Amino acid sequence: MYLPDFLKEPWMKRITIRPTQTEEIPAILEIILETYKPITALLGRTPGALDETESSLKQRMDNNELYTVLFDQEVIGTFTISYNQAHQLMEVRRVAICSEKQNRGIGSYIMLSAEHLVRLMGEKRLMIETYEDHQQLMDFYLHRGYKVFKKRVNRGNVILLMEKSLWRED
Repeated sequence: MYLPDFLKEPWMKRITIRPTQTEEIPAILEIILETYKPITALLGRTPGALDETESSLKQRMDNNELYTVLFDQEVIGTFTISYNQAHQLMEVRRVAICSEKQNRGIGSYIMLSAEHLVRLMGEKRLMIETYEDHQQLMDFYLHRGYKVFKKRVNRGNVILLMEKSLWRED
């Protein structure tokens, strides 16, 4: 929905990204829990995403921050775009894709779409946080042009704050 059709590969035309609707919240919660549960072993603790509830998702939906990813009209993923007050940047959070659709380019498509949405909001930079211990995700974001601008420690884990300029700096 948010990328112009001429930028889409044929399989991408089967994906719809749009603001979340109330009836999608249970499926989104299930996908978030499924996606973030394996990270527990990597971190040695429960990630904050596993504390999500239908109520917290509904609040983000009501704030127009929560997006649903559909493939052939089936809910397969989600992400949040919100303003990070501490860093005065728009932030993509809680990117989650159901396990059977992972590693197929959908995460890249989500990030391209999120970047496009943030550009439409008039913002020039976007941030995301990831765990330093999660090498696969760190590489994913680095490959897409994100750069670490800060590190912080949360409950014993190093979190990388990464940003990307969405406009060319000529």
